[in-house]
Amino acid sequence: MFRSATKVLPRRALSLRVRNKSSITATDVTEGIYENALANAARFDSDYSYSHQAHTVPHCVRTNVTPIRPKLSKMDEEGILKDVPSHIARPPYARTGNVKPPPNYIEVNDEEVINEIRNSARLARDVLDLACASAKAGMTTNEIDQIVHDAICAAGAYPSPLNYAGFPKSVCSSINEVICHGIPDERQMKNGDLASFDVSCYLKGFHGDNCGSILIGDDEKLEFASKTEEQLFISGRRLIQATQEALDAAISTCRDGSCLSEIGEAISLVTEAYGYDSVEKYRGHGVGREFHCPPFVKHYKNSDYLRLVEGMVFTIEPMITEGRQDCVEWQSDGWTVVTKDGGRAAQFEHMVAITKDGAEILTLPTPKN
Repeated sequence: MFRSATKVLPRRALSLRVRNKSSITATDVTEGIYENALANAARFDSDYSYSHQAHTVPHCVRTNVTPIRPKLSKMDEEGILKDVPSHIARPPYARTGNVKPPPNYIEVNDEEVINEIRNSARLARDVLDLACASAKAGMTTNEIDQIVHDAICAAGAYPSPLNYAGFPKSVCSSINEVICHGIPDERQMKNGDLASFDVSCYLKGFHGDNCGSILIGDDEKLEFASKTEEQLFISGRRLIQATQEALDAAISTCRDGSCLSEIGEAISLVTEAYGYDSVEKYRGHGVGREFHCPPFVKHYKNSDYLRLVEGMVFTIEPMITEGRQDCVEWQSDGWTVVTKDGGRAAQFEHMVAITKDGAEILTLPTPKN
C-alpha cells in the first residue's frame, strides 16, 4: 500500500499487487506523440542527408571499443570510503555494501519532503552538467569519476553509487555500446564516442539521481576528417535527439490519475518513429529516502495500470539503442551492461514529482544568472 512520507498524509489503501486502471486512456495521453516524433526524425534526416535502417547498427560505429577488464578485487570498506570526508552523512549501505530489499509500498510525499528531494536533485543535476562539460577527448572516465566525486563531497553530500551493492566508483560512465552501469577506468575517450554519465548523490537523507548523454568532441564548427567520422557524429546526434525526445514525451503523460503504463507507451512510440529500440531489462524507480524503491517504471509498452498519485517521486530513464535492445552483463565485473550487437546506446534520466495537473521535473538545469 501507499505509505505517507509524513504524519500529515493518511495511508492509502492501494496495494502494489492490485492495479487500479485509470479512467484516462493511453490514446488520450499519448495522442500525437508518434506523429511528432516521425516528423522530427524526418526533419533530422533531411537536414543531414541521413538514412537510418531500423534496428541496424550503422557501419561507421566503433564496436567493442570498451575493453573487458579483469575481475575486480574485493575492496574493504575502509578503502572504498577513504576519500569521503568523515562529516558527510552516508546512506545505510555505504559501509557494508549491503542493500536491503525495496519496500512494498510507494511513498506519497508532502511538499516539505519534496523540497528536501529537490535539493538533492538540483545538486545531482549541477554535477551531471559539470561532468558533461568536463568530458574531452584524451580524458579517462576515471578522471570524470574524480571530478564527480570531488564536486559531490564539496557540497556536503555522498556519491550514491559508491559501494552500492559493492559498486566501486562514484559515477556510472557508459561509453558507446555500454548501456548502463559502466565502471570508470583508464580508457581514454575519443572524439565521436557516445558517453552517458549517471550522477547520483545523497544529501541530508535524500537521494538525487539523473543521467545524460553527449558526443565527445561534438561542436557546431567541427570539421570532419572523413565521411566515416561525419556519419559517426550524425548518427550519434540522431540517437541522442531521439532519447531526449522519448524522455520528454514520457514526462508529458504524467499527472495525478494517469497510468504508469502510459510512460512506456510514449517511449515506445518515439523509438518506433526513429527506428530504434528501448531496453526492457532496466527500469526507472522511486527515489527519495531510498535510492531505488517502487514504483518501478518500464520504458516499453506494458500493462502496468498503477495509478499515479500526487506526491509520488520517481525517475524516468529510457535507454535507447540504435540496433536491438538485447543486452548482456559482463561476468568479469558483474556491472557493465552492453548491447549484444555492438550498437550504441543513449540514456537520459529525470526525477519527476507528480502534481495535480502534471509533473514537476526536479532535475532541470540550474538557471544561469
